[in-house]
Order: sequence, then C-alpha cells, then structure tokens
Amino acid sequence: MTPPTTPPELAPPLSPEAYAHCFLTFRRHSTEWLATLKWCQEHLAPRLPRKSPFTALSVGAGNGDFDRRFVSILNSRVRNLDYVMVEPNQALCSKLRENMAGHAGAGVRLEINPLTFEDFVIPRPFDLVHFTHCLYYLPDRQGAIDHALQALGPDGLFLILHQTPWGISQVQQRFLKRVKGSDAEMLSSRDIQELLELRGIPYHLETVESHINVSECFRPGSAEGEALLSFFLESDVRGLNPALKQEVVEYLDELSSTKKDRRLLHHPVAVFSLPPIKAKQ
Repeated sequence: MTPPTTPPELAPPLSPEAYAHCFLTFRRHSTEWLATLKWCQEHLAPRLPRKSPFTALSVGAGNGDFDRRFVSILNSRVRNLDYVMVEPNQALCSKLRENMAGHAGAGVRLEINPLTFEDFVIPRPFDLVHFTHCLYYLPDRQGAIDHALQALGPDGLFLILHQTPWGISQVQQRFLKRVKGSDAEMLSSRDIQELLELRGIPYHLETVESHINVSECFRPGSAEGEALLSFFLESDVRGLNPALKQEVVEYLDELSSTKKDRRLLHHPVAVFSLPPIKAKQ
C-alpha cells in the first residue's frame, strides 16, 4: 500500500524537534515573554500572599526561558517555593532541563514532568497555576481549564497567558486551514472569553503590549524567516506551494510596520486571572 502523502497545496507537518526549533526562533524575535515577565514583576508579584511553602504549577513550560525568570520573580516574593512544570514535547523538555539547571537555589524545589496536562495527576493544591501559551494545543480546552481550577487551593490564582486576535492570530485566521488543512488548534483570547462567559466562570482580563520582529520573513531564503512562518502556521513552510507562501508574506507585509529598519508585527498578550471556583453552599 502506498503511504498517504501531503496534498500539494498543504505544507508538511512539523516534527516535535522542528517545532521546538521554530518556537525558539520565535522567542528570539519576539518581545512577548519579556513584556509578560515585566507584567508579572509589576502587577502579579505584589498580589501574591507571602506564604510558606508557596506552590506553583506551570503548564506548557516550553524550553524554560520564561520559567527560569519567573521562578526568580516568585522567589523574591515568597518563601520555600515548590515549582512544578509540565511539558509534553520531548525536544523542548530536554531544553527545559538544561535551562532550569542551577535555578533551584535556596528555598526553591523544581520538578519537571514530561507529560501532557491530561495525564498529569494533581498531587496537591497549588497557590498559582499558569498556562503559558499552551491552550491552543490542549484537545479539551474546557476540560483543561476545569482541571486547572480544581488544582487551585482556596486562595489560589489561575493565569492564562494567550495570544489576542491580533498578530499571529490574524495570519492564522487567513491561512491556517489552507496551509495546514485544519484550523482546529486556532484559538485567540476572544474565544477564551466566550468559553469562560458561557460557563459563568469569573475572570479578569489585561493586555500586555508586545511585538515580533518579522524582518527575516521578507528575506528570500532566510532560514529564520521560514522558521518564523512555520511557527505562525504550525507547518513546515519550506514545503509549501510557493504561490501560497508568497500570499502569506504579502499579508504579513500588510499587517506589519517599519520601525528603524525593522518590520514589526503587533502581537499583544492577553492575561486572564481566574480565582478558584467556590463550592456552592
């Protein structure tokens, strides 16, 4: 039997290793995580209770660029930090272990779980749970949110860090189904709002400004540009129909602006803060 092939109009899928490479390329060209860390330092940390021990759960830890700095922010505020990370991508998990090595200083205990969140068994109540740009990839989003809320202690806080309808989401809305064959993973903060409001789950929403330097996307043959486009479209654009790839680049040109010889894509971050669900009396 001849193995199935990717239709000629579609781009080949990304392997876990290729996705990890594209993700790290995105991180280098985006101010997203630095802007979010600044928000955590200025707006989240002062709200956290000075309790000991303090337990935190990071879902979708990626390569740990965000988490190793976030641990420092938490450790400056709380004592005896117990920080648990969940990351199912084995390639990213390997980078995560490297990045987190040496960050378990005095009063900090780190734990890395190479699991999907669905397979992660909540060991104890957490004071803080955060989803770091991972809700796109969880097949049961409603179930994942419920699972996270159930993991909170009575005075805990659940954060969802997610893309807004602008930036990458605009590119995906226009092209993801044509490039990948499916837009099932496409999700913006607007969709999360609708889900929470439909279920009557209280939340507070803030927006953090950030951008992506997409200059490389306009340089023909740029490996970094193709990695960025592949991350945006969750597919290997090196195998995409050239005419369709050009459409994507032209639309990205419409969306981006020039600043000091750089092409910048406006890509703000949504931060949802959810309190624990109180049991009905």
